[in-house]
Amino acid sequence: MVSEKPEAGGEATRGLPGLRHVRTGIALVEGDTYILTDANPAFAEHTGPHLGPPGGPVPPGPLRTALDRARRTGRTERVRLPAATPDHGDPHGPLVLLCLPLRPAQGPPPLLLLAQVLPDTAERDPADADPGERPLDDDALVLRYQALLSAVPQVVWTRAPDGRVTRLSGTEDAGRIALPLPGDGEDWLDAVHPKDRERFTREWHEATAGATHVTTVVRVRVGEDPRAYRHLRLTAVPVARADGRREWVGTVADAESEWFASTRERLLARMAEVSTARDLSEAFRTTAAVVVPDLADSIAVFEVQGATAPSALAARSAVPAERVAFAPDLPVLPPLGNGFSLGHMAEEVLRDREPRLVVFPAGAPPEDKISPVSLAWLREAGATSLALLPVLVDGRVVALASVANCLGNPPPAEPELRLLQDVLQGLSRPLRRTLELQRARETALVLQRSFLTAAPDLAGAEIRARYVPANAAAEVGGDWYDATRLAGGAVALSIGDVAGHDLDAATAMGSVNSMLRGLAWDAGPHADPARTLDRLDGMVQGLGTASLVTTVHALLCPAPGRGWHVTLANAGHPPPLLLRAAGPVDCVGDEEPDPPLCTPPGPARSSTKLFLAKGDTLLLYTDGLVEIPEARITDRIAHLRHRVEKLHRDGQTLEALVRDVVAHVRAGKDDIAVIAFRATG
Repeated sequence: MVSEKPEAGGEATRGLPGLRHVRTGIALVEGDTYILTDANPAFAEHTGPHLGPPGGPVPPGPLRTALDRARRTGRTERVRLPAATPDHGDPHGPLVLLCLPLRPAQGPPPLLLLAQVLPDTAERDPADADPGERPLDDDALVLRYQALLSAVPQVVWTRAPDGRVTRLSGTEDAGRIALPLPGDGEDWLDAVHPKDRERFTREWHEATAGATHVTTVVRVRVGEDPRAYRHLRLTAVPVARADGRREWVGTVADAESEWFASTRERLLARMAEVSTARDLSEAFRTTAAVVVPDLADSIAVFEVQGATAPSALAARSAVPAERVAFAPDLPVLPPLGNGFSLGHMAEEVLRDREPRLVVFPAGAPPEDKISPVSLAWLREAGATSLALLPVLVDGRVVALASVANCLGNPPPAEPELRLLQDVLQGLSRPLRRTLELQRARETALVLQRSFLTAAPDLAGAEIRARYVPANAAAEVGGDWYDATRLAGGAVALSIGDVAGHDLDAATAMGSVNSMLRGLAWDAGPHADPARTLDRLDGMVQGLGTASLVTTVHALLCPAPGRGWHVTLANAGHPPPLLLRAAGPVDCVGDEEPDPPLCTPPGPARSSTKLFLAKGDTLLLYTDGLVEIPEARITDRIAHLRHRVEKLHRDGQTLEALVRDVVAHVRAGKDDIAVIAFRATG
């Protein structure tokens, strides 16, 4: 640290701003042993051999007794010292010292010493002197100085042009705070929090280079604990001297409460984005971005599945990137793997629903508390702490946040931990909404899957189907597929989509699908699919079952030994794909399809006929397979056709074809249904 020890009459005496040239001797005394920390030239001249130079304690005697009394009573004490003759030089006459206790907010007060030599050596009371000779009474500047330092609940300091720092006033508690002011070698940085050093150094040098005022909040180490830091507000103002050099006057004040309030407000404002999250993954991603790097170097948020039992922590094959945030230069969190198990610390957090913090030397986490995967990562990251915090919704643990400080950075202090809890608590409301949507979605999925019957086994044909729900917790589609065996070995094949993304859509889908199955069975294998859709449209509109439905309905009749006759009708649905065994992939019905169900009456619906030879395939799908925001549906259908053509040329089985068609579609906000029919004989 920069030396705070002044020299008598040297630059450090300029730590008493504006009082260097007054006739009254002025000095500052601090600490339990009354260390003389600063003095102006007049003080050294007046006191001579009575007191040593600044830097040493006041010796026992009448002055020490007066200082004790002034500090104890809080009142100004007067002490008269007799004349003294130094070893060399002129004798010093008697002098009067006033001991003025300053009044800081807390801690033992420093004292201001005011000294003036009596005009003669006669034994007389200074109060009897002429007004012009009364020591101190006419020095309004001194009295103002005393009042100022007593009123300011801060550390007041000066920095001389040579780099020496003098603390003029401050409590004993504040006195233990190292003044973070750059000097030669800038070893003051050791006391500044590692995360604040670069910023504070830059701000200070910009201020000194431009001779401008600087105010900043910085974390500074306090006391002997190397991990204990406190937020301080440092203010510095340059003072130009007549010789062109510059000194600084400023204050250091506690800013912990100020930092906590402002940081909490800022972080919670950023957490407002969580309220619009579509699912837990997005909510976790937003939260992680808020926490790093303000409160921690890394955070991973894991969803807790189902109950609050310790075994309920989600163990993924890989931690989703959007749920993790890291400061620069940290290693990537490795995959958890199917064998991932919790450490004892996480089990305690899930069981007790209380946060836990463990602090350890850099890169040496305790092996008995942490899972092996986390242990290896914390070692590699040079971690110094690990905090596990539960995220609660209605008293139930729905997520677990794993927060670490790494790269040798100090562990979070108590205010930072409280802020972490506040930020994570901000997840409760959106998570409650998300969980409600998830429950509704899970119910809808169960209902939806109950209507997706297994494809029948047919002679001379193979049928494969696949359903993939949307990737958003808030959305469930009304997609369905169906294959119904009819008389004479025929089959009714259909696929459709009821407008909506909720439980109502799933319920309507079940009703529409059931109606179409019944109508297809009643009409038989020789019906016209277009007329069947007309009848379905009338029923859906009459019963108010759905607001809009798109569908493809096909009847397939066997031609033994040759293939299958197909008749199909399309009500506003994406066109089916026809995969010839030895040819290209074509769309069935490139012209505009008939209108969807539940729309105003228009021209009569029509049906399309085609023939499937052995090895030919008919592929029906819903719009979730081709719809992407801001992309033309025709372009997406063309892209799908080329993709299917490539898979078809590779000679894949029908099962593999259906699987790969869905797998190569980017996850979207809509669900996907696919059903394929291949003629085998």
